[in-house]
Amino acid sequence: MLTDGRLRAAARTLELAGVGAGDLAAKPGDAPTFFRPLKLELQAALKEGRHGSLAAASAAEDFAARLEKVFSDMALLQAPPDRAALEALRLLQRACAAAPDLLSTSGRKRASLEVRACCAEGRKTLALAKAAAEGAGFPQNLKFCSIYSGLDAALDSLERCAEALFKA
Repeated sequence: MLTDGRLRAAARTLELAGVGAGDLAAKPGDAPTFFRPLKLELQAALKEGRHGSLAAASAAEDFAARLEKVFSDMALLQAPPDRAALEALRLLQRACAAAPDLLSTSGRKRASLEVRACCAEGRKTLALAKAAAEGAGFPQNLKFCSIYSGLDAALDSLERCAEALFKA
């Protein structure tokens, strides 16, 4: 049984964000409502737990904020995710699904490899799409470069959180 509130909240944030990413891709304007309870749970958990779990909770908080911003940008710019963004979100979902196993003694190595592979593949997909978008018109380039950069930053935060969960 997991007794450290920080680790529990961090793992729960990753897991629920992964589950919700598909729905948020279809309705990105729902991001603030979706992420509010997760962020509140993390803020409450930051007050408790072992010293080593602070890095995981802080990285999960950063991940949630960055992913919420991606969806908020999609809604604000009226730019639904394109094929590359959807692929990056699918990989993010796979990584988030593996994250709870980072706390298990038997599955942590496999989960760590899965998270790192998904994040690397997601960043590669976004880099290729960003390079291709540079040839598009200015408004389209601006919209998607912002979304791609945000997703890239969310993947980095996810990987940092996974590493902290693995080390906890």
